[in-house]
Amino acid sequence: MLQLCYASERIETEQDLLQDLSDILATARKFNHEHQIYGVLYYAQGKFFQCLQGEPEIVEQLFQSISKDRRHHQVYRFADTTVEKPRFAEWSMKYVHKHSEIAAYFSSLGHSTFLPHELNQDDLNGLLDLLYQVDENHQQLVSPQGYKQRGYVPYF
Repeated sequence: MLQLCYASERIETEQDLLQDLSDILATARKFNHEHQIYGVLYYAQGKFFQCLQGEPEIVEQLFQSISKDRRHHQVYRFADTTVEKPRFAEWSMKYVHKHSEIAAYFSSLGHSTFLPHELNQDDLNGLLDLLYQVDENHQQLVSPQGYKQRGYVPYF
């Protein structure tokens, strides 16, 4: 199986971040499930990091599509590797939200912020280990809407 990891920066759009992440995850999880692709997505400080694992031809086609996605720019592809079995096989796309352990990892590498573009292969493997271990974000990714999210408490 091919393991393809990349980093990119988010292009600000009219849609808010939560809507973008929700759209990305919904599309990824459906497509990946249908094509036996596994992976992880991490977003923090305006930057995406994603690792995809699956059949080489399908993963390559998916990456080409992601590279053309209007929400990404400065896409950096790390060196591809092969894996015998998918590391993230439990998830069609695991999503890990901004996490203090990831921030501490980048700090240990001498970075004051999340800078996935600057990882070398050893650092990349360390990040993948950490992303595999941390809990998935089960919080729903929807924009806060309606009176319930505005502090209104019905008393009747």
